[in-house]
Amino acid sequence: MKSFETFVNKYHKRWIRDDEDIDAVAYSIVNSFTREQCIDLIAELSDEELHQVVAELVMEQVKELLISGDNGDQGLLH
Repeated sequence: MKSFETFVNKYHKRWIRDDEDIDAVAYSIVNSFTREQCIDLIAELSDEELHQVVAELVMEQVKELLISGDNGDQGLLH
């Protein structure tokens, strides 16, 4: 995935070894991307990578729904 390698190389000095820091830095960088840049990055994913990204998104959305109780319940996860 060429864009991903470019992405990592461009921001490599901002990457920190701690997983939580990596998450925060990655979110911050990706949040600054335009919609088109995000779509370009996604377009380069293999089918397996795309499925992983979508599965992660679905899992996070379901967790948030269950925690918040927006589904009409008090929230199933506490």
